[in-house]
Amino acid sequence: MGLFDFFKHTEPKNVINLDEEVAKIVAIYETYPEFPAMSEDRNVDEWLESIAKGTSKIVPRESMIRNEDGLLPGEVIILDWVNGKDSTTAIFPEFFEMELGIDPVETTNELLFADYLDILNDASVINSWTLFQLNEVLKENGLTKCDTKEQAVQLLKKEFTTDYILNMVDPGIYILMDKGQKIVEKYADVIHDYLDTPPK
Repeated sequence: MGLFDFFKHTEPKNVINLDEEVAKIVAIYETYPEFPAMSEDRNVDEWLESIAKGTSKIVPRESMIRNEDGLLPGEVIILDWVNGKDSTTAIFPEFFEMELGIDPVETTNELLFADYLDILNDASVINSWTLFQLNEVLKENGLTKCDTKEQAVQLLKKEFTTDYILNMVDPGIYILMDKGQKIVEKYADVIHDYLDTPPK
């Protein structure tokens, strides 16, 4: 669905002419290499008003420029963001759409099909869990918490069958494939500057 399909609105509110705001934004976005994504559930009237009032901003042009690897900044950033997260993740930060101009769900699926990401759903998933997550499982099953991740993983493998562990990790987590790992490493500064996290 194109951008124009979303700019359906009711009568203008207050002194803000929503038609004029639409025209301004479309005129700007038409100069971009690609139109930013816009979800169907966005309240377009409220968004337009907030832009007119200066409390929100449109997607910056640089967010819609692909790098030498053919990826948008948002696609690079989401690779790092989803890595290690539950593959049923349905809630993504608003900035993916509002600032980076991508549909995070659609983008994640595209990155899966393009072999940047994969879904790990075997017993080895527990090696990617944090000590807190591992200890929560131990606690829920009446076992003593561990001081280190290595101890916790060993205890889980000792106390539970592979089938039981597989049931716990279903449906799996997102992991970077070699192709995705190379992108994350190559653009580490871009990722960590945006997410304000220290490089790993």
